[in-house]
Amino acid sequence: MTPLNAVTEETRLVARMIEFPADGVSCATDSCHEGSSLVYVLEGKLQLDAGGMQEVLDTGDCACMESEMALAWSAAGKHRCRILAVTTAGPSAEG
Repeated sequence: MTPLNAVTEETRLVARMIEFPADGVSCATDSCHEGSSLVYVLEGKLQLDAGGMQEVLDTGDCACMESEMALAWSAAGKHRCRILAVTTAGPSAEG
């Protein structure tokens, strides 16, 4: 996970580039914590799992999410996946 902006007490949005390894290694993450988030697929395919719902996003796809549920996400297929994730800053955003 690569942070793309500095996080301070006044930060309202946090941008990160996240890379998922190939072969569907699943990652439960707090990068899309409770609240609003935007995910843009830079490379590969992203598998999103939330509350029993599964969705695959391709390169160039974008998703806006407002949810109280935790997400599990991974690269779909045999290639790595890189995404840009922009989330609202939470108490765990710093650091």
